[in-house]
Amino acid sequence: MEGVFMTKFQKALILIILILTGLTWFFVEISGILLPFVLAFVLAYFLHPAVNWLQEKKCSRSLATGIVTILFCFFILAVFLILVPILQAQILALMVQVPALGDELWKKIQSVILYTKENVTQEQLKQMASVVSKTVFSLFNTMGTSLLKVLTGGLLFFNIVSLILITPVVLFYVLRDWVFVEKKMADLIPLNKKEEAQSIFKEINTALSGFIRGQALVCLVLGAFYGVFLSLIGLDFGLLVGFLSGILSFIPYFGFLTGIILSCLLALVQQSPMTLWIGIGLVFLMGQILEGYILTPKLVGNKIGLHPVWVIFALLAGGALFGFLGVFVAVPVAAIIGVFVRRIIKWYRLTPVYLAGQKGVKKKK
Repeated sequence: MEGVFMTKFQKALILIILILTGLTWFFVEISGILLPFVLAFVLAYFLHPAVNWLQEKKCSRSLATGIVTILFCFFILAVFLILVPILQAQILALMVQVPALGDELWKKIQSVILYTKENVTQEQLKQMASVVSKTVFSLFNTMGTSLLKVLTGGLLFFNIVSLILITPVVLFYVLRDWVFVEKKMADLIPLNKKEEAQSIFKEINTALSGFIRGQALVCLVLGAFYGVFLSLIGLDFGLLVGFLSGILSFIPYFGFLTGIILSCLLALVQQSPMTLWIGIGLVFLMGQILEGYILTPKLVGNKIGLHPVWVIFALLAGGALFGFLGVFVAVPVAAIIGVFVRRIIKWYRLTPVYLAGQKGVKKKK
C-alpha cells in the first residue's frame, strides 16, 4: 500500500513540475504583452478594499468599481501632469551639464591627487582624467536616458497604448469580479482542507499587503521627503535625486546609498558650502529615521518576512527571466514562495524524520 502511495505521489510531483515548467516557458514567451494585465491585477489588489468600503455605504459593486477606477485614473493623470514635466526638465538639464560635471569632478579629484602625491606625472593625470570623464559621462548619460524613457513613455516602462487603454478596462473588470473570483476559488478547495487553505491564503495576503500596499507607500513618502528637502537645502537636481532614491527604496539599502552617493557627487561639483554637505547628511539621516522607526513599522511591519538578500536575489532572478515585468512582480512572488517555504518547514518539523532525529539526540543525553 505504501509503494502504491509513493508511486501516486511521485506521479503527482512530476505532473506539477511539468505544469510549472510549461507555465514558466509560456509566460516567458508572452512576457512582452503581460505588463498591462499584471499591473491591472496588482492595482486591483491594492484598490479592492476601497470598493468594498463603498459597497458597505450602499453602492452597487459595479458603481463602486467605476468610482474607484475613475478616481484612480484621475489621480495618476494629475501626478503625471504635475510631476513628470518637472522631472523631465531636470533630467534634460542634467544631461546637458554632464560634460561640465565630469570636468568639475575631475578637478576635485586632481587637486586631491596633487595634494597627496606630488610625484604623479602629467601623463598619468591625463590618463586618469580620461577614465574619470568617460565613467562619469557614461553613468549620468545612462541614468538620464533611462529615466527620460520612463518619464516620456519609452517601451521599457510604459507602452502608452496598452497601459492607457487596456489597463483601466482590465482593472475595472478585475475589481468588479474580485469577490466572485475569490468565492469560486474557495469553492474548488476540498472540504477537509478549507481551514488550512484559508490559513495559507490569509498569510499570503498579509505578506503581499505588506509589500504592495505598505512598501509602495513607504517609497512614495520617502521620494517626496527626499525630493522636497534636497531641493530646499539648495542641491541641484535635488527633486530628481530624491524621487530616484525613494523609488529605489524597495531594494533594501539601495535607494539610500544611491541617493547619498549622487547627492555627494552633485554637491562636490556644485562648489557648495559646508552647510549643503551638512544638510545632505541631515536629510538622509532623517530619511533613515523616518523609514526605520515610523514608515516601515507602521505601514509594513514584519508582514513580508523576507531577508534583504532574498529580496535582491528575487529582483535579479525576475529581471533575468522576464525583464522589467520580472522585476515588477519579483518581490510579491518571493513573498508567496516564502509563505510556502515556512509552511513546508513547519510541516517537516512534525514528520517522523525530524522527530526521530530529535528523539535520537535525547537518547544520547
